[in-house]
Formats: sequence, structure tokens, C-alpha cells
Amino acid sequence: MDPGLLADLWRRERKEVVLKKILHVGVLTENFERAIAKFSDFGFRCTRITELKEVGVRIAFFPVGDSSIELLYYTVPDKEGTSVVRSQKGAINHICFEVEDLEASIRDFEKNGAKLVQGYPRATAHGRVAFFYPETTEGILIEICQA
Repeated sequence: MDPGLLADLWRRERKEVVLKKILHVGVLTENFERAIAKFSDFGFRCTRITELKEVGVRIAFFPVGDSSIELLYYTVPDKEGTSVVRSQKGAINHICFEVEDLEASIRDFEKNGAKLVQGYPRATAHGRVAFFYPETTEGILIEICQA
């Protein structure tokens, strides 16, 4: 019997959840326009901005490969059904983006206001990486990696 078929049958019997990829990362922002401008300065391209009036949220979409970053801004006080999302206490530690040329990417980020964390770039398990202080990247710890 085909090993792939066996694996599929085993997953179905166990009702195993199969995750395919990261579709997007949602990031709450305090200043929507400033966050969009900063991400655009860093080389991300905003492809769409939408407002969900029934929820009271504006969303800016920045595709990255097969995934995207969604910058979110709540425009109204808490509405029923949104309090869990809005009060989420666990924060994403960082977002890492693969780059072709680490040094050139560092220069581009710094040219647009990001400040490199002291001690970086350096080698890690993923390759050479650099982090930027979150206070210079709209509160998001951004890592770039040249594998």
C-alpha cells in the first residue's frame, strides 16, 4: 500500500488537524496610517485596505510570499464578539522575513527609520539574522534572515 495513503488514513482515523501554511499574521496598530506608511517605507506593498463596519475594524493587507501581514485598527469601542480578539494577551514575539541580501536589507530598513538591535547581525540556527527595535517598527519586533 502507498505510504502516503496510509498516512492519510491514519490522520483521518485520529482526526488529526493538518496545517498547510501560515495564511496571515494579524497585528493590532495604534495609528493605522502611520503603520501603513512605515511598512510601505520598509518595502512592503499594501495591496488593499478594507473596513468591516459591522466589526468596527480597518485592515491593511501586505502580501509576503504565500502569506500576508494584516495591520488592524479598531475604529469603534468593543462590540459583541470582538472582545476576545481585542483583549488577546499573548503577543507574537517576532515576525521573520527571508531576504536575499542581509546587509542590503539592513541598510534599507535603517534608511527608513528602523534601528538595528545591538549585537546584530549574527549567525543563528536559521542563517545570518538581524532584528530591529520594535519602537522603530511600529511596535513589532521584525527579524530578517539570509539563509
